[in-house]
Amino acid sequence: MLEEIPLIAEVRSGVGERLNKPWQYCTSPALSAEQLDRFSAPAVDLLGRGKRFRAIGAYIGWIAAGGTVEPEIPSPLLDLGTCLELFQASAIVHDDIIDEARIRRGLPSAQIAFMTSSPEGGPKFGESAAILWGDLIFAAANSYFAKAARNLDTDCFHRVCQLFVTMQAEVAYGQYLDLFAETRELTADVPPSQENAMEVIRHKTARYSVVIPMLMGAGLAGGSAKFLDQLAGFSTPLGIAYQLRDDDLGIFGDQELTGKPSGDDIRSGKRTVQLALAWKMTDDAGRDYLQRYWGAPDLTPPIIANIQAIITGSGARGAVSDLMNKNLDQSQAVLDSMDCSADVKQQMLAFGTSLVNRAS
Repeated sequence: MLEEIPLIAEVRSGVGERLNKPWQYCTSPALSAEQLDRFSAPAVDLLGRGKRFRAIGAYIGWIAAGGTVEPEIPSPLLDLGTCLELFQASAIVHDDIIDEARIRRGLPSAQIAFMTSSPEGGPKFGESAAILWGDLIFAAANSYFAKAARNLDTDCFHRVCQLFVTMQAEVAYGQYLDLFAETRELTADVPPSQENAMEVIRHKTARYSVVIPMLMGAGLAGGSAKFLDQLAGFSTPLGIAYQLRDDDLGIFGDQELTGKPSGDDIRSGKRTVQLALAWKMTDDAGRDYLQRYWGAPDLTPPIIANIQAIITGSGARGAVSDLMNKNLDQSQAVLDSMDCSADVKQQMLAFGTSLVNRAS
């Protein structure tokens, strides 16, 4: 697993140190870090949590492209990892507002934290402040990207910049697709679509969680356009498998491990592959139950347990597991053909396995 990859602890530590000073490159004579710290205080602890998969993905891309980590991990790579972690934090702040999520990473979500800090403002203040804070985190992500890329040659700079802006556009589009799907009524005439769920996966999370971090890390190390194409072939099925696991955890995960309530994706009405397959594979009674309760406001733990049982008993959960393994096999097949050392390939494989087999 991740522990098999050298210097992972150093990657996490270096990124963590930077996340303790997220605004250091956002200041000016008119705006101090202290002012931004006061603004951020209610929710800033959210930045200190997370598994750092995107920073690690950038590191894997870097070493895959031949980037050196001796005698120490280069600062630009850690700056890039920090950029990616901040970008994700910005995305989840806004995502939690859209989904009306109250818990994230085992802490109150940003809008709840801001509302609690100024209760006289109520939910409107909490949501509005969280939107602005998400924008601030996005600015911080850009500041670390500028620092990471400032010494690249022209070709590499343009390549990495294009990846960064593409990632931003794809997340926005994928979030829109997710939102649009969740607002459609679930009926026999408009059943959940596996194809639509996979499109959300490809745009919303697989790319920005796995594919683009690895490509940006490789680009930062000077990887050629041809090598980045190979790396995309390895990382794309891996990103799909990663999100399929994430959706499984959103339905079945243990809150103590995931930091989110069990069944959270059921409450939000998320149109997952699990839902689409369960709808197809269960009986009429199961479909009636899913139609009544998927995304309903009156969910209780027993209802969530019943839905979990439908997904498992219909064979849908097993089918998703098979789909994850199929994508992992596709990733492995590409890896076998890549021009990397055996040691680097082993680290890439360990990274991929960790993404797919994680419990949180």
